[in-house]
Amino acid sequence: MAFQPTKTDHAALDQFLETVLDAYKTGYSDRNSCVGAIAHVMTAAAIDNEKEFKSYIRLPENGYLGE
Repeated sequence: MAFQPTKTDHAALDQFLETVLDAYKTGYSDRNSCVGAIAHVMTAAAIDNEKEFKSYIRLPENGYLGE
């Protein structure tokens, strides 16, 4: 059974995506790092790994971009 993201999860996901896109736009992170960060979250959701999904979208700003 798939987990159901909360409104808080949706807000955190929005912030995560904004941060990744801004990091790419400003040159803070390269394309591969940004794609990898987004793919990580999508994969966690796809395999129903709620704990990984939620912890990853709530990492400190730019913490998932590996710079």
